[in-house]
Amino acid sequence: MGYRHQIPRVNVTFEEGHAYHGCEVTLRRLKLGEWLDITGLGGNDEPGVRHIGDQLKTMADKLIAWNLEDDEGRPVPTTVEAVLDQDQGLMLAILGSWLDTLSGVSAPLEPTSTGGEPSLVESIPMDTLSASLVS
Repeated sequence: MGYRHQIPRVNVTFEEGHAYHGCEVTLRRLKLGEWLDITGLGGNDEPGVRHIGDQLKTMADKLIAWNLEDDEGRPVPTTVEAVLDQDQGLMLAILGSWLDTLSGVSAPLEPTSTGGEPSLVESIPMDTLSASLVS
């Protein structure tokens, strides 16, 4: 008997106070080849991130469900056309959150966190030496 792997789902939500709080999106994760392609690391393109339009189309293809409604309260379909017909800011926020999750980027630190001790490098004075002392 072999191992049967189920590709997990990714849930995208926005915290209270965020402009898109209340929006809930469920997407499929990517297969390795898809992730390499969407990030531009697959070797087929120049190094770096692929065109944002390609990323949005891939996201739309992986879209399972969302609670997005149009201006009249009707559910917005989970199609490429529907994604490309939505507000740019919302779609880019969903895309960014999804890509961060796929890449393993952790959420930002809580506002009360100090993030650790201050760096000693920041406390070292970095004044320019006068011309007479430089040899």
